[in-house]
Amino acid sequence: MISLRQVQVFLAVASQGSTSAAGEAIALSQSATSAALQELEQRLGAELFDRVGRRLVLNGNGRRFYPEARQLLTQAEQMEKLFDVGGSRLQIGASTTIGNYLLPRLLAQLPGARVKAHVGIANTHEIAEQVARCELELGLVEGGVQHTELSVSPWCRDEMLIVTASDSPWARLVMDDDLLATLPWIMRESGSGTRSVVEQQLLSGLDRVNIALELGSSEAIRSALLAGLGVSCLSRQVVARALASGELVELAPDYRIERWFYIVEHRQRRLTAPLRQFVERCRLFAEQEAAGSA
Repeated sequence: MISLRQVQVFLAVASQGSTSAAGEAIALSQSATSAALQELEQRLGAELFDRVGRRLVLNGNGRRFYPEARQLLTQAEQMEKLFDVGGSRLQIGASTTIGNYLLPRLLAQLPGARVKAHVGIANTHEIAEQVARCELELGLVEGGVQHTELSVSPWCRDEMLIVTASDSPWARLVMDDDLLATLPWIMRESGSGTRSVVEQQLLSGLDRVNIALELGSSEAIRSALLAGLGVSCLSRQVVARALASGELVELAPDYRIERWFYIVEHRQRRLTAPLRQFVERCRLFAEQEAAGSA
């Protein structure tokens, strides 16, 4: 029978790349780590790693086994905490717009004080990769994701607006394709869901777009807009307050973009009860947002 210690060793080797480093990470000797890994491979009847130079790298068998091993260890950890007053902890990730503007509201609506969360915030590509590696249980992202290990489902609609500072020289111009292409655009970095949507649904139809600045967060772009550095296309979630205060104005309402936010899960990973509760809250939140904007 496979032991939890063998599973822990496997995951540590996959993370650290060697039995010596894995042993240090989980407080085992190198010989005990190697023995546990060998016993696991014998029990499975398959080698899980290839040696590349001095490193142990997951092979096809190892990649198939990894999500099951991660889930098994997660469930064991949850069983240990079952009667702990601290309750359960979600391991979730969100792309930056969702993480900064929607996720706090979602977490605040979860019933009961027992559910806690470890949250990672990064761009869509990075969150998807972390879910694929089973480092996160679930991701909420802004861009469409294509990955053989992941299940991706539409979750919540979002609207994106072209905006600039109210006192900028572009604020009152009548926009068309030619003029939009010449404006100094402030964009998110490559890998961002926001950038991919803007490129696919807006900029792809314009000639020789003038990208003046690339920044790593929507917050940074909003600050750059307020400083009069250019124009951008951002989620209404990001610019709603600045529009209401009059600091920003919308350009070209006819060029608004609608997009989906997505829930990203590993295909081989089953949702725990707290995670199912969180997904249900996400769905209810989306229904409430749609009803409010109708």
